[in-house]
Amino acid sequence: MNTEHIESIKSILEGIIRSMGLEGSIEYEETITKGLVFNIFLGNDSYLLIGHRGAHLHMLETLVQAMIARKFPGQFVRFSLDVDDYRQKREWYIKETVKGAVLHMQKTGRGTALVPMPNYERKLVHSYLQDNFPTAVSTSLGVEPYRRVVIRMKK
Repeated sequence: MNTEHIESIKSILEGIIRSMGLEGSIEYEETITKGLVFNIFLGNDSYLLIGHRGAHLHMLETLVQAMIARKFPGQFVRFSLDVDDYRQKREWYIKETVKGAVLHMQKTGRGTALVPMPNYERKLVHSYLQDNFPTAVSTSLGVEPYRRVVIRMKK
């Protein structure tokens, strides 16, 4: 990723934050697994950009990705957004919930349904189970926005 891409993303984010009347800082880092991650630090106002279960954050990321794709046609710029490490904390919480569900399933022999979650969180659950719990299988059931993951033992 070149510095022009980074500066453009940062400039767009700063403009959005400023237009909302918020003050904050933006840091970025290159990670091996997630590519370039821009973390917006807002303190007490972070909930405004996060939304319920990260819905605002997901929409903001989609918007900024579309703006960057339009600014740099023909170039794929891979990045993600986070606010006050929300996604990192949420990912940890989801993984702990899955571990607990698998433990409960192993003790009782019955499947477990998780709470409804957005598609990107369900994908995390499916891949985490596949990588770490080979005796478990997961499926998504229901209709948006009430779609949930059900975890069962493999037959």
